[in-house]
Amino acid sequence: MSQGSNRLAPVKNCWVKKVSSSGEETVGRVVDSVDRGDDVVITVKWQKSGQVSVESLDDLRSGLKPQMEVQDLPNSRVRASLGEGVIQRVRTIGGKDQALVDFLQLGRQAWLPYENLRQIKGARHRFILGDTGPEDGAERFRLKSLAHALEMWNENTGSLSNLEIDPLPHQIHLVHHILASGHLNWLIADDVGLGKTIETGMLLAALKQRGHLKRVLLVTPAGLTKQWQEELNYKFKMGEFQIYGEDFMINEPRHWKMFDFVIASIDRLKSPENLEQIQQAGKWDIVIFDEAHRLSRRQYGMKLDASQRFQLAAHLRRNTDALILLSATPHQGMQDKFQALLELLHPERKEEITTLALNPEIIGEMVFRNNKADVTDAEGNFLFKGKTTTSLPVHVSEAAKEFDKKLQDYLKKGYAAGAALGFKGNAIGFVMTVYRKLAASSVAAIHQALINRKARLEGEILGGIKFDEIENQDQRFFGEWEEQLYTDAKEFFEGELELLDELIAEADGLRVDDRKLKGFIDRLITEILGSNSNEKVLIFTEYRTTQAYIREALETRFGDGSVELINGSMPHPQRRDAIARFEDTANFLISTEAGGEGINLQRKCHIMVNFDLPWNPMRLVQRIGRLYRYGQKKRVVVFNLHSPDTADEQVMDLMYTRIDQVVDDLAGVSAEYNEQLRDDILGELADLLDVNQILEQATVEGITRTQERISEALERAKAATEKQRELFEHAAGFDPNETGSSLRIDHEHGVAFVVGMFSILGIEVVETTHEGRLFHIRLPEAVQHEISVERSRYEVTLDRDLVVNRPNTHMLDLDSFLMQYLLKKAKSYDFLGLSAVIENHSLKGGALLTSLLRWQNDQGSRMRQEYTAYWVKPNGEVQTNPDAFAEWLKTTAITGTLTPVREENQAQFKQAELAADKRLEAVSNMHLHPENNQWVSGAWLV
Repeated sequence: MSQGSNRLAPVKNCWVKKVSSSGEETVGRVVDSVDRGDDVVITVKWQKSGQVSVESLDDLRSGLKPQMEVQDLPNSRVRASLGEGVIQRVRTIGGKDQALVDFLQLGRQAWLPYENLRQIKGARHRFILGDTGPEDGAERFRLKSLAHALEMWNENTGSLSNLEIDPLPHQIHLVHHILASGHLNWLIADDVGLGKTIETGMLLAALKQRGHLKRVLLVTPAGLTKQWQEELNYKFKMGEFQIYGEDFMINEPRHWKMFDFVIASIDRLKSPENLEQIQQAGKWDIVIFDEAHRLSRRQYGMKLDASQRFQLAAHLRRNTDALILLSATPHQGMQDKFQALLELLHPERKEEITTLALNPEIIGEMVFRNNKADVTDAEGNFLFKGKTTTSLPVHVSEAAKEFDKKLQDYLKKGYAAGAALGFKGNAIGFVMTVYRKLAASSVAAIHQALINRKARLEGEILGGIKFDEIENQDQRFFGEWEEQLYTDAKEFFEGELELLDELIAEADGLRVDDRKLKGFIDRLITEILGSNSNEKVLIFTEYRTTQAYIREALETRFGDGSVELINGSMPHPQRRDAIARFEDTANFLISTEAGGEGINLQRKCHIMVNFDLPWNPMRLVQRIGRLYRYGQKKRVVVFNLHSPDTADEQVMDLMYTRIDQVVDDLAGVSAEYNEQLRDDILGELADLLDVNQILEQATVEGITRTQERISEALERAKAATEKQRELFEHAAGFDPNETGSSLRIDHEHGVAFVVGMFSILGIEVVETTHEGRLFHIRLPEAVQHEISVERSRYEVTLDRDLVVNRPNTHMLDLDSFLMQYLLKKAKSYDFLGLSAVIENHSLKGGALLTSLLRWQNDQGSRMRQEYTAYWVKPNGEVQTNPDAFAEWLKTTAITGTLTPVREENQAQFKQAELAADKRLEAVSNMHLHPENNQWVSGAWLV
């Protein structure tokens, strides 16, 4: 290799100097360089004389000086530039000249060879010198501002990432608040139905945008692992998550390096062998516990008794600096248990937490809670339009009453047989409980269960789920797993087989005259469709046999294609297709899925029928939440079917009646009665109420004792709810004004940015359809080359609703390759927009400057950035992030004319600098410390 080609040649616009024999230095700017093999010759334009000369590289040294603004242009074409920075110092080492450059955007300084650094004029330099920019400078200023604003808003809220849903204000606010706090150790205690999965996904999306999401561990109850995996994949396009123990196993600790996005069951991890495995997994960027109230540590005098689950959390806490706990009911009336959760989050504040009763205000720094009663949409309207619940009693035939008596006799004998066996008899008791639920659901469900039980006793090989495995199944379809319960091939009690024969024969006869099914169709459904033949009705049942039974009856009456199903046998795409057909042509959707966030039907449906009522009242709250949620334009109407003539349904009716009474008592029915407050309390109470054991004992204890026990359980839940609500008065919560000091960005800003960039870059909009929401575009060859695609035609949108049913439409969210290209282009130095004169701005006169403010933690790691605008008024006052600027960003900008005065520019810039410093100080706290301020652009308003 020749001597010339083995040396770095200074890049164009690099500053060099030549030293004469007398020691005089002459400084100039590189115009060109040519490698001749034996030497590199440089064309230089000298600063003082303005003359141009050709010089040998051997005769030149670095002409760079501290405070010069430079851009890194690496020698290798495959390495990305470090961007723009400011020279701090210069040195000569090993005979080579170098400059220490502070790259504000990267938060790092680096010594670089001077030859790779070209001098540039940054925003500050241009503004003070009065450089008014190119002819389209105002529009480039606007688009550069939008690019930074969109990225920073997403980094601080996660709301513009690849989401299947439009985030709500309270969800955006929660993520913004947590990230603005400077630490990631929070208990998220949102009311049931406000979208904790969405908030968690948005938080992860924001951290991903920041580059802070390399390893994540999500710990959930066993029955929720699959649901979390599905939701993160389909709603947030985070398909990397794998379930420990199902999708992968660990044989050696080093294998953990292959798995960075992990979902795990809490009860799998807590076992000694798995606990040892997870402790060897190394550090996690963030650990998240769903249903964190299951982490139990109680205090008895001076003694602490921690459950295995809590011990697991304590072990994992040592391997992460960020812990998020999710629970709608973390207190549960037990102060010591709640304080233990807070200690997990903030072990360094143990003394303060121990005296929580004296200083409850510290909860605001650890707990965030959104209440249904407070949350609004983007226009400030309350999200929930109200609901009406009607209980429809269906009186059964005398034959059905006789069947119920005989079934109760069977159940009592089964419970007695189970009790006689002690612990080993638990499975028999569970089977009896399932049969009671099936009987309350439909005659078809109990009929089929009894047939299956008889077949098992007669030696037929039937599959099923064992008693000890049922808790690990997907909780969304819990009833379905109960229905598939595996039973032993021997009689529970003497004479069981004969009794089964009698019950099966009677149940078979009842199907011919099923008063519940007839009442459902003749009285209810026919009346609903009589008012509107296109009405959509959502029907819930816990059991697949009942689902098939209802479907057959509805299709017989209303025809094929009138009914769609959702159940646990269907993968997510099939469930989504069923919903699409329901919203399009079908009248009925029968679902077994209560708790899944995947079925949100509020756009086309407001009527729900509960064909059976779940034992767990929380399941009913979750069912109603499928319709009673944001986006529902009508009042939700709920019909609950029940048969007061049967023993178990009497108990169920009693329970739900008492729940309503207690909720009304807690809500305080008065002139200020708030329907949303009632729903808040219902969700909280239902989550705290444990009546399963009471209902199981009802067959043995009778109605009077059962009524007493339900009242006792409700009083306990009521007391716990009151304590928890009192404590949560101090929690952080939804405040629509809290983000007011930030530059607030919405969907319209994204559209404005995309349309503006299409115009600037020559991307042709061939056609716009769907009321301006869908763009048919053609990329020019230059853009195709830059983003390395062969296709030139694309169908793109920023509308999430539109893209759901259009698989070939490209969604322009912030994870899109095309959006990433547009953002990078607009933010680049060569795009310009660093200075401009803006005409007809709604802010009258003065100057407008923008910068990126940054904060770090106490060890120098970047924690927060925000894009900030400063309007320096003609009188010298400064307004930060004026609403008029955010609004102006949505419309094409017009370039004006002005001859700036340098002294005035300096004074205006000084005022903006003071305002930026105030903002840095205002946001700083014990977790956030000022890092730097990078000026992005400046403009004069005329």
